[in-house]
Amino acid sequence: MVVISVSLPDSLAQDLDAFSHARGYSGRSELVRAALRDFLARETTMTREGPGTATLTLLYDEGNERAIGEIRHNHTDIVTSMMHSHAAGHCVEVFVINGPRERLRAFADALRAARATRLVHVVDTDAGGVPGVPSRDAADGHGHQH
Repeated sequence: MVVISVSLPDSLAQDLDAFSHARGYSGRSELVRAALRDFLARETTMTREGPGTATLTLLYDEGNERAIGEIRHNHTDIVTSMMHSHAAGHCVEVFVINGPRERLRAFADALRAARATRLVHVVDTDAGGVPGVPSRDAADGHGHQH
């Protein structure tokens, strides 16, 4: 195992220690390893090319459904399913998106650019190529292919 030294402001180190203790990590190193794995998985999978599947969570101000709907309709080729709800004066939508990663990124970028958008969070659910996750054959392990 490689040892890496990182300098942190005191307040961030205190937050790291408090979070590590509250969540039951054995120490700073375990928490930093977990955070880096998540970061690398998130950042590297959505930059790959080819087909992909992801979930996208969107939070936007109520009253802007039309503008968001136009963006969604421009990406119907990749939107597999969608759920809409409300929370504290905001609309919350969760999408399952599937298609060329270029289109997945375009959808997320268009939503981020919308004035009413408060949050766009994409989670790549295609585990192929995710650091630390072994690749699988096309069969998903429970008797059929996706």
